[in-house]
Amino acid sequence: MFISQLVADTPAEWENRAEQLIREGDKQGALNALAKAAESTPASTESEDRIGFLLAVLQRQSDAIAHFQKALSIDSNYAAAHYHLGVALWQANDRERAMPELESAAKLAPNVFDYHYRLGSAYLQRTDYEHAVTELTQAVALDASKAAAWQDLGHAEQAKGDLAGAVDAYSHAATLDPTNDTARNNYAYMLIETRQADRGIEESRKVLEQDPANLTAMMNIGYAFLKKGDFDSAEQAYRKGLATDPNSAATHYDLGIALKMKDQLDAAQAEFKEAIRLDSSLAQAHYSLGITQWQLGDFPAAKEHMRAALSILPDYAEAHYMLGILLKQSGELDAAIPELREAIRLNPNTPGPYNTLGEILHLKGDQQGSKEAFATGTRLKQEEQVQLANTLEQGMRGGIVMKPITGASR
Repeated sequence: MFISQLVADTPAEWENRAEQLIREGDKQGALNALAKAAESTPASTESEDRIGFLLAVLQRQSDAIAHFQKALSIDSNYAAAHYHLGVALWQANDRERAMPELESAAKLAPNVFDYHYRLGSAYLQRTDYEHAVTELTQAVALDASKAAAWQDLGHAEQAKGDLAGAVDAYSHAATLDPTNDTARNNYAYMLIETRQADRGIEESRKVLEQDPANLTAMMNIGYAFLKKGDFDSAEQAYRKGLATDPNSAATHYDLGIALKMKDQLDAAQAEFKEAIRLDSSLAQAHYSLGITQWQLGDFPAAKEHMRAALSILPDYAEAHYMLGILLKQSGELDAAIPELREAIRLNPNTPGPYNTLGEILHLKGDQQGSKEAFATGTRLKQEEQVQLANTLEQGMRGGIVMKPITGASR
């Protein structure tokens, strides 16, 4: 006898029948069984939660949410219902209502891995990195065997600025799931970022052994060679990447950086232009093209691309600074001042904009303002010289930054 021919009496029996029908692929039969389960008495927190869960499996999100809410109306301390409601609301893009439910689940059942992992991942997606690290750290403490949790923890640590923590987390993710190219690429990238370029190259080559066409691994190798100052090898790595995907805007951009570091400005300019042709939204490409055109003496074009970069990324401090320099050089002092002040507001610890602002204020007769700007710039420069251990990513004049785009997830 087929399960759909059986007679059920209690909510639990109807729920079991619905679950079996789901496994058999009988969606309508499962929905009918769940309707019977909902009509049966007595209702309980556990029953309402399970009905909601099965409805969610059947992608009946609004009905599922109603049952989770009914479960919580019976027992507001039922952690599973809070969790399931939070997940359902999140999947329905109602994230503001989802977060308190996920938080309640983790608080009510602090020893459940899934609750902390889901909450940590939600914080990560909301760019709340502090709370993401807290919850994901708790998750991996409860179950250290889940590569995805370590991967998310690495992402949160990286975004928070804890590079050593990110290396450790990505290392766990890569070890637990050696076939996961994303985990291995992220691990390689963080090794490079923490001055372990040779190890980063080694990890990237392991990825290429598994997937010879993995563009991210090729880009990471190029980035590692840039960090090592081996610009010829960086160029080779990026050209290999372009042989795999000639339409990768990011790879054209990174190749432009390598060529620029070799003082091949015309060739670098061509790569930046190709990157922009392929993806006009790359603010970094507009910025770097503007820098290169400035060096080549084409100031009007340089200003145009700095403004293009800022139209894409208004908080691009380096572009505001560079535009201020260009305006100063073309005698547009009044226009340069707000650009420099905005660069300072966005990045108050970079000395270059203070010094350029000091020069302009001096020319305009504001001696006190000039003195204060120069004093701050001098102090920051002294601090920078003490702290700066790696200057590869610092550009031609104080604070002008040019950095490759790697394919690693961040």
